[in-house]
Amino acid sequence: MKKLIIVIVLCLVATTAFGQSKPTLAILPFTGGRSGEGDTLAELFSFDKTINDAFTPIPRTSINTAIQKEQNFQMASGMTDPETISRIGKQLGARYIVAGSITRLGSQQLVVIAIMQIENLQQISGDWLTYNNISEVRSKLPEMAKKIVAASRNNTSRLQKLAVLPFQTQSGDREADALAQILAIEIIRTGTYAVFPRTKTLEQVQTEYNTQSSGITDEYSLAAVGSGDNPMLVLSGAARRLDQDRMFNAAIINVESGVQITGDWVEYQVIEDGIEAMQKLAKKLTFESDFRIYNLQALLKAVDTINRQKEGDYIITLTENIAIGFNDKGILFTENALKTITIQGDDRERSLSISKPNEPLLLVSSGITLILKGNLRLSSADVGISVQPGGTLRMESKTTVVNCFFSGVSVLGGIFTMNGGTISGNRDCGVSVLEGTFTMNSGIISDNHKGGVSVYGIFTMNGGTISGNITEYIGGGVSVGSGGTFTMSGGTISGNIADYGGGVYVRNGKNATFIKTGGTITADNRAKAIIKGGNVVCGFDNRERNSAAGPSVNLDSRISGRAGGWE
Repeated sequence: MKKLIIVIVLCLVATTAFGQSKPTLAILPFTGGRSGEGDTLAELFSFDKTINDAFTPIPRTSINTAIQKEQNFQMASGMTDPETISRIGKQLGARYIVAGSITRLGSQQLVVIAIMQIENLQQISGDWLTYNNISEVRSKLPEMAKKIVAASRNNTSRLQKLAVLPFQTQSGDREADALAQILAIEIIRTGTYAVFPRTKTLEQVQTEYNTQSSGITDEYSLAAVGSGDNPMLVLSGAARRLDQDRMFNAAIINVESGVQITGDWVEYQVIEDGIEAMQKLAKKLTFESDFRIYNLQALLKAVDTINRQKEGDYIITLTENIAIGFNDKGILFTENALKTITIQGDDRERSLSISKPNEPLLLVSSGITLILKGNLRLSSADVGISVQPGGTLRMESKTTVVNCFFSGVSVLGGIFTMNGGTISGNRDCGVSVLEGTFTMNSGIISDNHKGGVSVYGIFTMNGGTISGNITEYIGGGVSVGSGGTFTMSGGTISGNIADYGGGVYVRNGKNATFIKTGGTITADNRAKAIIKGGNVVCGFDNRERNSAAGPSVNLDSRISGRAGGWE
């Protein structure tokens, strides 16, 4: 049995109807199909409850023709007052338009729905369906209507503008236009570009232009009709052959410079494969790796896009401060391929925060390398960043993790490398290493309320500063727990305060290890315990050191007495 396909298009017009609390929606007859089908589908669409809740429909079908006859009679006969005549003229201006067509793609027939802004001829969104009997379309219109209403509220003002041309095919203009319409809709769904179709959609929109400029709308509405935008990017596609292989090729090109932005291809057997091929091609052409984020919705969309895509390098640049609310989830980068993701501010410091408890701000899963690059300030009502087993976090300069309710960074089995930046003011410790490894090459860990670093995994300090941290128990600078290893070859630990082990505390000398071969632990670390507190270092079996340990002083918790550096 041959499949049938129908194409429907929704377009946005910038004119404003007066006296309307909802935007007006002109619904044009769908072109193509058998006699009367276009009017019928357009009218059924205008009856849909979702459409009527969101818009004030203005049918441009035979229903409208009958209305115009009565309006002409009333205005010509003088049987209405001037105020009514004015209102009749103004009510026919539309802010949105539905235009539709019933067409064919090979042996299939198709219905496509799209949203287009008439003010600048931008298609906002769309939908399409296939059917075996045209009566099937009626039951599917409500779901299509919901998508149209939702899409009409999308903000695409910050997206790059892309003109989509009809495909070059040997099958004829009908297939070329259908392929281009489907591809335009699939590209719009990715949220990558603002799309400006160069298909028969524009001819349908021109019909509404003519209607609105024929004298039945007021001058205010006419002023906004038909001022188009000129996109700097254009998508051109063609059906090609290479020996026995058939493929759809498409490229996005900068009109001004002639430079190809991206290009790709998909294989097909027969023209009917075009629908699936356009879906694949849209994904290939809109593979995003660089996201500029201006609000929470854009951030969540970028994270979702990255999580769905495969291996690669991705950059998220915040251009505004982003706050995740009490009822929202944190940012989770999920495992499905090896990915490197960089988060950074633009030319000034930008903040990313979450106010929901029990929800880390950033969670790094296995296979993910997260780089915090700079001009970035992070805070959380829970843990700032959670590094899961197999995940990797790298923190660079000009990055701050501050005022988290728990640890700034929690390493639960992954790898954390600190090459700069600051972790400070967190209510728990600055960095908690429960499992996995933490390497500190540079940066500052300071003024945290339960110590600088808590180590049950592996902590290597090659540089940087741990200072001014306070805890009421053990390890103001660094606390080494059972099974943990802390190796210090550089950097400075200074001005930290604890009951025991102001600078460093080694919880259990048999199962916890501290080895110092370089770096400095200053004498201004302080232990509050009167007896055996260990200002600089406090270790197993009441071992302690209260005098400074400079770069030439080696310490080893595994060795007793002065041989291990103890006093």
